[in-house]
Amino acid sequence: MKITNQTSDDAVLDELGRRLAETRIGRRIEQAELADLAGLSRRTIVRLETGEGGQLASVIRYLRALDRLDVLDTAIPETPPNPIDLLERRGKQRQRVRRRQGLPDTRSGPGGWTWGDET
Repeated sequence: MKITNQTSDDAVLDELGRRLAETRIGRRIEQAELADLAGLSRRTIVRLETGEGGQLASVIRYLRALDRLDVLDTAIPETPPNPIDLLERRGKQRQRVRRRQGLPDTRSGPGGWTWGDET
């Protein structure tokens, strides 16, 4: 079943539970074994797999125990930077700090900065 915006919440939970169970079974892992690996109760595993719901933290532990946490990164990818923001950041250059009036500029030697053709 394909999950779309028109799919009811209950149908999404049922489908996700079915997919979780298929992944676990495909790896030949018993519910009790997965519960131990994930640090969850067997009842929580059953609730997730039957579409009864659960906490997001439980889903994360479930996926981590199956070494499939990466599916969340695929399902909900990181938002790339806004191109306009990148252009604005690139346009901003580091501004030099102005020296206080009356203090000599010692960076170019005695007497401050010169062109070098004053002689």
